[in-house]
Amino acid sequence: MRLYLVRHGQTAWNAEQRAQGHSNIPLDPIGLRQAEQLGRRFADVQIGLVLSSDLLRAQQTAMPVVDSTSASFEEMRELRERGFGDWEGEYFPGIADRWPVMEAEQGVDRLHIRPPNGESFADVWERLGAVVDRLWWEERDTVVVTHGGACALLLARLTHGNLETSRSFRFANSSVTVLERRPEGQFLILEYNDVSHLERGQALSGSVDGSAAR
Repeated sequence: MRLYLVRHGQTAWNAEQRAQGHSNIPLDPIGLRQAEQLGRRFADVQIGLVLSSDLLRAQQTAMPVVDSTSASFEEMRELRERGFGDWEGEYFPGIADRWPVMEAEQGVDRLHIRPPNGESFADVWERLGAVVDRLWWEERDTVVVTHGGACALLLARLTHGNLETSRSFRFANSSVTVLERRPEGQFLILEYNDVSHLERGQALSGSVDGSAAR
C-alpha cells in the first residue's frame, strides 16, 4: 500500500504567518493554483481513497485529486490541525515569545503546552491515533490531505518515532510525501516534501507549529 501525505495549499494566513488552527480559512489564489497542480500530479496515479481534514483549506486541496483519480473521498475530523484556541489569528512570532514563560509556568515543554482553550501537540498526537489505526489496515493506495503540524506528527507516528521526532519535519504547502507500507507493517519513506509539481518558488514551508521554517 502506498500512502501520499499532503499538506494543504497556501492560505492568506499562511502568507501572513498567522496561527490558523481550527479556523476555517480558505485557500488564497496561490493555494487554489497549487491544488490544481496537485490534481494534475496525481492524474496518472492509481489512488483508491482520499482522506481529508474536514477544514475547508484541506478539502479545497483534496478535491482536484479526487476529480483526477476518481478515488473515494472521506473526511476525518481527527486530521484537523492543532487547535490554537484563543491564539488563533495571532502572528507566530508573538506566539513564540510566550513559549518560555508558559514552559516555566506550566512545568512542561512546548510540545505539551496548551494555549487557552486549545490543544497541545501531545493532544494532536493522541488524536491522530485513529488515523494511524485506519492506515495500518487500509489496502487501497491512499492520499491523506491534512495540515503542517498534523503532517509532522502523523509522519512521526507512522515511522515509529516519538513526539519529539515531529520537530524534525517541515512541509511546504501542497507538498507530497510518499510512503510505502512494507509486508511487515513498517512504513518506508520514498519521497519527502516533494514540490516538483508546483511552480518554482511558489510553496511556503512550515514547521510543526505551522509557522514558516527559518
